[in-house]
Amino acid sequence: MRTLFLYLIFFLIASTVVQANPKTFYLKNGDTITGDVLSYDRSTGIYKVQASFGVIDIKDSDIAKQNLRVTLKTGDILTGIFIERNDTNYIIQTSFGDISLLISDIDRVDIIEETKKLPTKASAWVFSNEEIMDLYSDPTGFTMKKNTLYISGLSWGYSPTDTFQLTTRYWDAISSGDLNLRSKWMIFKGGSLDHRKAFSIGSHIHMGGYPSNKLVYQKVDNDDDEESFYRWESIGESDDTEASLWGSLFAAYTKSSLNKGKIGRLAKTIGSEITFYRNHPIMIRSYAGISYDLRKDLKLLSVISYDPYWGSIQSDQDITLPLHLDLGFIYAYNEHLRVGIHFQRHFFTIYYKF
Repeated sequence: MRTLFLYLIFFLIASTVVQANPKTFYLKNGDTITGDVLSYDRSTGIYKVQASFGVIDIKDSDIAKQNLRVTLKTGDILTGIFIERNDTNYIIQTSFGDISLLISDIDRVDIIEETKKLPTKASAWVFSNEEIMDLYSDPTGFTMKKNTLYISGLSWGYSPTDTFQLTTRYWDAISSGDLNLRSKWMIFKGGSLDHRKAFSIGSHIHMGGYPSNKLVYQKVDNDDDEESFYRWESIGESDDTEASLWGSLFAAYTKSSLNKGKIGRLAKTIGSEITFYRNHPIMIRSYAGISYDLRKDLKLLSVISYDPYWGSIQSDQDITLPLHLDLGFIYAYNEHLRVGIHFQRHFFTIYYKF
């Protein structure tokens, strides 16, 4: 009798544990249902699920089938059909059978193919088509994937590893002879698939030219024998000496979190950049920004920065605004081409990744 009683307690506990592990179903009609699986009838292919609005039946034939590419933190890559995602695991059907992978061991999940054309809502994607490395001109904590080649209308770059990349603004070199090289090193990357974080440092070295869009409070001599006065001028306008070496150092931290519903991500970035230019004070820029996956191919961006030296001369008034706001979007037109618009110069963004 005592043994029977212990068995009953064991099964009750086991049943509670199973039911406390919810499963998310992505259906072909676009619905997403999350609940505890009460039972599964293999002969009929029907799940009985305890959802928040009651007990329902879900047919296996109504569940969307998706091919996933799962990249582990070890560098291993597995591909297979998506079966289930719960609070701790991804389960995919592979050529080796059904494999359960801990979310804590996963670095990235991508949809590589869909067996049928499904509504966008049914796609259980966790990364958009573009993981940005910069919030326009301000760096994020992440770097490009290994062996990625980047080309835009103003610059190009290459990442020899997953944690290091080099870029250069070739247009500056053509227009003003400013040979320059920007290096970025991701010194930390951690977290889980649901909450990824990264910290990067870097430098931008210039062999000529001057900091564009930077202003200084410059003394101006009056030719009419009147007293001299001060006003804001661009560094290029106020500096009449020959070009020499100058540059900047930067650091950025980004946290990228999976949105509710397990579709898309929200990334938050904070960073700072220090610019050194001869015979001028050290110029400090601090910024914070977000990127939000509105769709798999559309990302919204917003950046607010504190930079008392940044701007352009609109009049002879000796007033500048230290706070600057930029809003815009990046659209992944196809696998390689990205286009975007934002409020600050250069207004339009277009680049390729290979």
